[in-house]
Amino acid sequence: MWTGPPTLSPFVPVIEHLQEAACLETADGDVAVVNAAWLALFSSKGPALRERPAVDVWAPALAAFDEAAGLRDRLGTRRTARVASSHETLTTIDGRTLEWDHSPILTGTSLTAHLWRFRDATHQRRLEESVRQAQRLNTVGRLAGGIAHDFNNLLTAVVGYCDLLDTQFDNGDARRFDLHEIRNAAMRASSLTRQLLAFSRRQIMQPEIVDVGMMLGEMPKMLSRLMGEQVKVSITVPDEPAEVFADPGQVEQAIFSLAANARDAMPDGGTLGVDVRVGTLDGGRARALDMRAGPAVFVTVWDNGVGMDEATRASAFDPFFTTKPLAQGLGLPTVYGVVRQTGGAVTLESAPGEGTRVEIVLPRYADAGIAPVDATSTQAVAPVERAGPAVVLVVEDEASVLRLVRRVLEAEAMVVLSAQDAEEALLLADQHGGAIDLLLTDVVMPGMNGLELAQRVLPHRPGMRVLFMSGYADHAVVQRDIIDAGRPFLQKPFAPDRLLARVKEVLT
Repeated sequence: MWTGPPTLSPFVPVIEHLQEAACLETADGDVAVVNAAWLALFSSKGPALRERPAVDVWAPALAAFDEAAGLRDRLGTRRTARVASSHETLTTIDGRTLEWDHSPILTGTSLTAHLWRFRDATHQRRLEESVRQAQRLNTVGRLAGGIAHDFNNLLTAVVGYCDLLDTQFDNGDARRFDLHEIRNAAMRASSLTRQLLAFSRRQIMQPEIVDVGMMLGEMPKMLSRLMGEQVKVSITVPDEPAEVFADPGQVEQAIFSLAANARDAMPDGGTLGVDVRVGTLDGGRARALDMRAGPAVFVTVWDNGVGMDEATRASAFDPFFTTKPLAQGLGLPTVYGVVRQTGGAVTLESAPGEGTRVEIVLPRYADAGIAPVDATSTQAVAPVERAGPAVVLVVEDEASVLRLVRRVLEAEAMVVLSAQDAEEALLLADQHGGAIDLLLTDVVMPGMNGLELAQRVLPHRPGMRVLFMSGYADHAVVQRDIIDAGRPFLQKPFAPDRLLARVKEVLT
């Protein structure tokens, strides 16, 4: 029973029913009442809703914070306050985020009591940080994707002209060595571009039904070789199928990238664990991960290495941040992009001296909402007999690539009609009096894209074949409507011999 000032008795049942931790103390700070939430938050002992010395109430609360002395000083200052309420966000020793509110209670002009409230905002702050991180990564991803798209066009020209020049020198000519060095550098740049595209979720994917458990069951030897003798490899897979709809090569590469990161974090040896389980992603966590709730496959890669501090952990998925030496790849950003493009999510837990735990969450195939497309379902064009050379309409908005393609095809005695955008291509197709055997078009172009162009031209030229080319997967066009639909496709950057082989394959 409350024996303090009668004017405060109405507040006691209010405190009892508050969901947040609450404490009511008299103006002199000698007597306090706390609710069950307060006791639970600070692991205090004793019954709630009873008069207790304020010092006993606050001792476990202050002990939860690193800055106990400073907090005690502010507590004393606010006890003497007669006006404004205060709000402060604090971090506990164990990493929780608590919001602290103080409300002085006045009777007339006299200070009667203080109401103190603590609310555990850890989960909310983590969700807010996840949203901010996702927004930041999305912005960086769009930038990276745009850069990679332009790079692929430039690299197509660099590789292509290197190959054309290479044919003009004798085998012993020293200039061939220089050309090969240029070409090798371009191919290394192409590899980096693929990683940027993976991060930005614009790379070319070839998804199929993959049992991640079976895949991991075949990887122990490869992982052991990667990790070295000082690291023990532990793999756990479920008895039931852990099927997802994904590009198997990309999933495997993601696991190897995480394993390589773990190896670097354990220079003196340790344990790498890869655990696969099948479960259900509940609604709350699904919203936090920007996924659909339902059956899911969880792949956890963990180690007992050095771990990451807060600053490193916050930047771990940034493609322009790395703890590795230069030119060793993008690591976690690539994993992030691959998983997000597959419809999943990645979470990271790490602390200095406590190792790292990365969890990949993917929709289970039974609930993936998509089905693989049979490439044979694409309508085939019947073979045709040609009286003369093949006529190819090439559409490419990058001038250097357009000139390269034209030169390569004309060297094979093909007739080339070239256009830098879809509107020019439509005009050429309309004005050309003879047959057009092949439309070779870039997909992502200003204005009308390559697929829309093909759909405009084909009704008027039903015997024409179509070959699409692109350097990145625009979700609605390249990946879904071309790759997944089984339409002929050529990925940039490409070498002249690859271009010719693909063109001849589509023409025959």
